Amino acid sequence: MGKNWPLISVCILSFNRLEYLKKTIKSFRETCTYPNLEYIIVDNGSEHNVISYIEELDFIDKKILNKDNMGMGFAMNQARRIASGDYFFNLENDWFFFYRGDWMERGILLFERDARGEFVKKVPQELPLGLVKYKLGAGYANYTNNPSLMSRKAYEDVGEYPQFNREYKYISEDAHKIEPHYIKRFRQKYSCTLSETPCAVHIGGNTTNPNYGNKGKKKYDELDNLLKSKWRDGKWHITYHYMKLGNRWKIKRALKRYRKFEDTRGMKVGH
Repeated sequence: MGKNWPLISVCILSFNRLEYLKKTIKSFRETCTYPNLEYIIVDNGSEHNVISYIEELDFIDKKILNKDNMGMGFAMNQARRIASGDYFFNLENDWFFFYRGDWMERGILLFERDARGEFVKKVPQELPLGLVKYKLGAGYANYTNNPSLMSRKAYEDVGEYPQFNREYKYISEDAHKIEPHYIKRFRQKYSCTLSETPCAVHIGGNTTNPNYGNKGKKKYDELDNLLKSKWRDGKWHITYHYMKLGNRWKIKRALKRYRKFEDTRGMKVGH
């Protein structure tokens, strides 16, 4: 008799950018082998072609189509309020999954090992595990909105995401405001870890935050001005193309590493 895997609610967030949404959903479904998933999609007032595409997705269990853009935090909370799963997988509409394997199953096993008191590398080490990250290149510490698996208990204990109004036309609404707020609350009660095989890379160039990696951090109002003006047509595009080239290099290295990892388990790597 096989293992009774707990239900995971895959919470998909959508706002325009149809081609990115298609790539995100297609790559996720082609690479995730987990047997017990519930699909939820929340759209924040997208254009007609995006809505038509969502309406045709017959595998989606629950759909919320907001008439207006209510902001990222609002949409994330909407998805979790109607979710039935014991775990939530956060999935925004600009990610590509490049490795087919049992990475979701192993995420659940990390939670179960931690609950039994077995060693799991996490930060901070003394707190119970609340989040498993899947972004290639991510660290162990701190909550993230990037592709990640969170327990329902962690979400209920930490509370709902902060909600801000939509402020921009072309960037990820208020992601750079939600994460700092939630990180502070999350790390007081739960720890984070990294998947054994991180398999998601960011493909949404228009959501690149030019503040990341810059030691000279800017205030929100200064950053907003950059995102709305100078970065839109100049260095913005350089960042986007650099991201595409960087992803190819990182994926190639990761797959080589995963082949060695799978060889030790007597399994064949999926592509």
